[in-house]
Amino acid sequence: MKAYLIDPYEHSITGVDYSGDYKDIYKLIDCQTFDCVGFNGDDTLYVDDEGLYKNNPEFFMIKGYSQPLCGKALVLGTDREGNSIAPKVSLTNLKKMVTFIPAFFIMAKGFV
Repeated sequence: MKAYLIDPYEHSITGVDYSGDYKDIYKLIDCQTFDCVGFNGDDTLYVDDEGLYKNNPEFFMIKGYSQPLCGKALVLGTDREGNSIAPKVSLTNLKKMVTFIPAFFIMAKGFV
């Protein structure tokens, strides 16, 4: 199924294929554990739960969520039963919602 990968290291947001197997999320976002962040009411970000522990963390903000997020994220939609589906947000609109933030700014503002 279609998904979107937010990569703050490359400052990119791209379409990717997601198999539907949760184990593939680990590979796509380069992590050992992940957490889920809901945004815009319809979609979910799967983020690296240990992103702050990595060397040279990179951050981004997304409209609809009040805190900076660290590391790569996978965007998927969620149906009424909680199952993953293709994102409801378009790639064009997602790109308008994401702001990449330098780590020094996050540290200086005391977010982490």
